Amino acid sequence: PGPTGHPSEPLWRDRTRYWVDRTVVKGMTAVAGWLALVCLAVVAPASALLVWTDSHAPDTLRGKVETVWRTVGQTLRLGGEVGPPLRIGLSVLLALVSLLYVSTLVGLVTTAITDRLTELQRGQSTVVERGHSLVLGWSEQTPTLVAELLAAHAQRRNTAVVVLADRDKLDMERELRPLLVAAGGRRVRLLCRRGRPADPAALARVSPAAAAAIVVLPPDAPEADTQVVKTLLALRAVVGDARAVRVVAAVRQTRNVPTARLAAGPGAVVLDVDGITARIIVQCLVEPGLSRVLEDLLDFAGAELHVHRVPGLVGRTFAELRAACADACVVGLVRPDGSPLLNPPPRTALGPG
Repeated sequence: PGPTGHPSEPLWRDRTRYWVDRTVVKGMTAVAGWLALVCLAVVAPASALLVWTDSHAPDTLRGKVETVWRTVGQTLRLGGEVGPPLRIGLSVLLALVSLLYVSTLVGLVTTAITDRLTELQRGQSTVVERGHSLVLGWSEQTPTLVAELLAAHAQRRNTAVVVLADRDKLDMERELRPLLVAAGGRRVRLLCRRGRPADPAALARVSPAAAAAIVVLPPDAPEADTQVVKTLLALRAVVGDARAVRVVAAVRQTRNVPTARLAAGPGAVVLDVDGITARIIVQCLVEPGLSRVLEDLLDFAGAELHVHRVPGLVGRTFAELRAACADACVVGLVRPDGSPLLNPPPRTALGPG
């Protein structure tokens, strides 16, 4: 308000800005018209000034006007032809058609590039990898799991860890990218894709059939085990019962383990994470140093557990196997059905497989 309490008059630049804003919102036609007027208001006087100050310009007024028109036409790509009105009109028409074609083509190419970049930013592109580790779902355990997978892949060539979750791709990369740097894995790639793990179309984009291992995590939400079962069913529909892919799934409630195993199919491993965690806590209460032992064995820092085939020692005893491994500590065997046998008797014979 002014000194008398009445509203002050808007400045001329405010009035002009308001008038331009009202004109622009009327649509594309108004914008194109104003753009043409502004261009002519700048180009025409500048062209006339160039011609009138040129010592080689024609002496007659008609010649100078034709030169100005030719300069304006060349600048604005409007033909610039001189001669009868029909010739000038046709040249302007052809120039406008050419301008429309070029601008439309540029617009289509720009839109296609923008859509592709948006698709990449949203994590909608297809992963073309083989032998990668695939993590389905997001929970508070995902960063820890990805960190261990990156450490496991750090010494391999041309490997990848792929995460598919119903979360923003940039947020996932922002949280997981420091783990890749910490693991020192220059040979391993970390790829994040957005999508519902229970959606077969989203699963197909991360190439689950070509993965070396798949981990299904329960989300941090109610009905988490239901989502795990749905993901396992969708995974089985996309991959089938091919046993070349190792599948490990986690559920939170013990009563849902049979359902998850039925959905996962034969060969998959379903873990009752809450039950296992509770039993480990109780064991650590009994043996206070057990937590450090398990941490050292189960992560990839320091000593860790590996399963190796030793065809050359088939028929030998477990004692001979331990003596043959000078750089490792052999702690057990794996039975043909896949179950572990820890610290067997020294005379236990090694069978094939």
